[in-house]
Amino acid sequence: MTVVAVLGVLAAGCSGESSSEPPAFPETARYMADMTSADGAPMAIGISVDGSSVAAYACNGTDDEAWFFGDQSDGAIKLTSRMRDTLTADYDGTDVNGTVTMNGGEYPFTAASVSGLAGMYTAESDGVRASWVVRPDGTATGVQFSGFSQGDRNFDPFNLDGLSDFDVRNDVRNKRKLGPAGPIEFPDGRPQASINGQPVSPILVTGTFRLR
Repeated sequence: MTVVAVLGVLAAGCSGESSSEPPAFPETARYMADMTSADGAPMAIGISVDGSSVAAYACNGTDDEAWFFGDQSDGAIKLTSRMRDTLTADYDGTDVNGTVTMNGGEYPFTAASVSGLAGMYTAESDGVRASWVVRPDGTATGVQFSGFSQGDRNFDPFNLDGLSDFDVRNDVRNKRKLGPAGPIEFPDGRPQASINGQPVSPILVTGTFRLR
């Protein structure tokens, strides 16, 4: 083989490598994972993708949660919650691999594809919201949000753009009233739950779902 031919083969190989594209998400998909921080703190996460739109929810089942909304591009997700928590992840063609950072703790995860009843659910009643991450076996981790404590509150919880990350994470974030969500059940294949004794019908969270 001549030198020119060899160079041609090498160029073709290099060209093939540079043109490889990351795997694309399915048009519609749901993923979930249980994860722990370095100190063993547990957290569950659900992720829904519809086209380019992404919604994700992470919670520990007791006193912390984070909602993430935005878009994915070329299988990559990089989102920041209203409370300045972060979610970064990449789709590898099968799973979603990434890290959630909440309240100073990092939670690495590998989220597998789920179907059927598994996924994220949420419901509201009289201004109180309960949300869950449901596993394929039907078990769930959920948190109930009952608004913000009063006291010296001097912020609009729906417009935090003027506050620094430090102020949001160390002031606004810890004024949320959070507690364990009640159980979510599927007696006839439809989600049922209650919030403060009031029956509710949780909805399945899709990638286009957004909170106010």
